This record gives sequence, C-alpha cells and structure tokens, in this order.
Amino acid sequence: MAKRNTAIVGLHGTMWARNAKNIGAIPKSKQLYGKGVYVLFDGSMPVYVGKGNIRSRIKRHQNKVWGQLWDRFSWYGLHDKKYMHDVEALMLRVLPRFLRSMNRQSGNFVNSDRRRELDTQAITIKRKLVAKRKQKRRRKR
Repeated sequence: MAKRNTAIVGLHGTMWARNAKNIGAIPKSKQLYGKGVYVLFDGSMPVYVGKGNIRSRIKRHQNKVWGQLWDRFSWYGLHDKKYMHDVEALMLRVLPRFLRSMNRQSGNFVNSDRRRELDTQAITIKRKLVAKRKQKRRRKR
C-alpha cells in the first residue's frame, strides 16, 4: 500500500537575503512548488505576507514604494495550491497586526465557521522577577 503524502509545504526557503541570485533560485510559477505563500521581512521583523506565484510576486515588491521596506524573505511552495488562501490567512492571523504593517487584510478562512470563546477571563499567571546580577567588585591591587 502506497503511503499518502499529507504534507502541505513541498519546498521552502527561510530568511533569504534579498538579492537577484536568491530571488532567481525560487521556482517559476509553472514549475513544481512555484506557487504558495511568502513573507517579507525588515531585518527579522515580518512586514508583509502574500500568496501566488512566489518569484514574480517577490520581484514586484522591489518597486520604488516597497523596495526600501524589506531586505529578507521566506517562501513556502505548496503541494496543492487550493490551500494557498487558508495558509496565508493562518500566517496573517498568527502575526500581531503591527508586525505586518504592509498588509491591508487580516486573513479570512475559506469555508470555516468561527467559534466564540465561552469565557473571556484568562487564568492569572505569576511571573518571576528577574533579579539584576550583582557585579563583582574589582579589588585594587
């Protein structure tokens, strides 16, 4: 019996530096895993989540307006493009709004019913205070 592939991501690159060589290494849209989702970063901070033909979309983001807003990117080529919208929506919802400043939408799932929480009161947690380390005094010799 053949093992069924249940993976969503087939190929990916994480935190690649923005340059022509790296962007050219992303599969073309007609190639396997050329379609999927991607994240643009300013340093280590995500600023945009997108979907589609990964290479061409990332190339388009190098224009004069957006070009100075990001210097790294991660990309995820999907096995099946029917999951593209929901994967993008999930990524958008996981990131706080201020960390994806260039996105206009918040990400809505396809064919998903939203459940409301039953109780809005969270359990109180106690955090330990981190004491400042005492510096050793240097003795004069």
